[in-house]
Amino acid sequence: MALLDDEELLPFFGNPNVQRQGARARALAVKRDVNTLPDPRTYAAISGLLGQAPDEMGFSVLNPDYEGIQRVARPAFAAGTALGIAPMMRGMNLAPRRAAPAASAESQLGAFLMDTPKKPNPLVGTRYQTNQLPGIAPRRDVNYDEMLGGSIMTYPTDMLSRNVQVTNVSDIPLGANAFTTPGGLMYMRDLENIKNLVGYASNPSAATAQNNRALQAIKENRDRGGTGRIFMAPHTMPRSGENFSTGPTEGLLAMIDATNPSPKLLEMISDQMRSATVKKVKGKYKDFVGLNDPAARLQLLTGEGLSAGSAGDLRKIFVDKMSNVATERGLDFNYKDLQNSMLDPNVMNRPSFWMGDSIYEALPQLGTRPGSHAAYGMDMPGVFFGNTRGAPISEVMQPVYNKILPTQMNKPGSGTKNATMQDLFTQLQMPGDIPSGNVYADPNQLTRGKLSTAGEGISMFMDEAQIKRLKRLFGQE
Repeated sequence: MALLDDEELLPFFGNPNVQRQGARARALAVKRDVNTLPDPRTYAAISGLLGQAPDEMGFSVLNPDYEGIQRVARPAFAAGTALGIAPMMRGMNLAPRRAAPAASAESQLGAFLMDTPKKPNPLVGTRYQTNQLPGIAPRRDVNYDEMLGGSIMTYPTDMLSRNVQVTNVSDIPLGANAFTTPGGLMYMRDLENIKNLVGYASNPSAATAQNNRALQAIKENRDRGGTGRIFMAPHTMPRSGENFSTGPTEGLLAMIDATNPSPKLLEMISDQMRSATVKKVKGKYKDFVGLNDPAARLQLLTGEGLSAGSAGDLRKIFVDKMSNVATERGLDFNYKDLQNSMLDPNVMNRPSFWMGDSIYEALPQLGTRPGSHAAYGMDMPGVFFGNTRGAPISEVMQPVYNKILPTQMNKPGSGTKNATMQDLFTQLQMPGDIPSGNVYADPNQLTRGKLSTAGEGISMFMDEAQIKRLKRLFGQE
């Protein structure tokens, strides 16, 4: 006598055709991703009745029938549990097992890996391949003797690398879609920029403001009997500060080209971008053409065709929607792999607001001029000076930072309007305290803002005592 197969052992639930479809669906699920099954609802119903929880069936939230599948799976799972079918089948070792995931990273093009703060995956953020292209000056130590009698100042920067070609992300070869990073701190080390006396770049208004700040710093330095030399040492923004730039957008467009995702997925992301609230305006980018339109690339990179907002803010929304878990699953990659492939390895694992890794001498008398950076089109004059291991901005700019910080305490914060009298007193900020709550704004953030944008009193004069302190701070004494 032959052994009974799975189909003969299953309890009968009406139409035998449905029963046979369920058996076929379960057999297919073992062999491939459940999201490609021809009849996923039958599979969900049978699996639920046999004790498999809906969230263990392997269905992606990006499945176009996800809600319909869940409407079948949830009551089936509840019924199977209540009727005792699942325990019986498990006792006979016949209950369905967790659906097999899509093929592993070794056997398919790319692979999304689950990675959460509580359960980080050590592989996520490491799966990428890059090539440093020519045209970047090597790192070199600063000459402190030349800095003596000058002044140092700062402003924020992203952490993107420069002239780094990204060829593979999450085990997905980019091939002809490989892209090159725009910089970042490495912008000042570009050999063409050194030749043309270009220190950095920003948008026109910001570049002009920073140039004027440098001119004011020269005046203050000379008033103290200094050399008149001004050294710019940008400090890093936190991760995602690079999203305004073109690098992350070019990388994500390369991923779309390389993976050829579903048009439905791209339209879903496009709709999320159109309806997003940007600077308190809902639907600011409602006229975005959408990722299925060839014009999307130009609109993202240049802003062409936008009736409101900037290309940079549109890019920030694009990266935000493209880096969530649902999209990562849809493209079968991890955004952190892409992000780390683009960032400067000298600073990407440092704490935020890291200052002094790269320094250039400002030459503001030369004036700003149009440049080649795709996102920041105005060059600021200067010349690469050197590198240190860097340190937090609060330590590098210590005497100036400590002078400004007390003046920025107890400023209105996001929670001031609704604060009680008790909140106002218990969260009062005092020198030496670690700020807490949201009744008052973060004085450290406000101090960094002053050091980055204020016109006067924000540069640090470097006499012998400060030079000695900086050498010790940077580990070069």
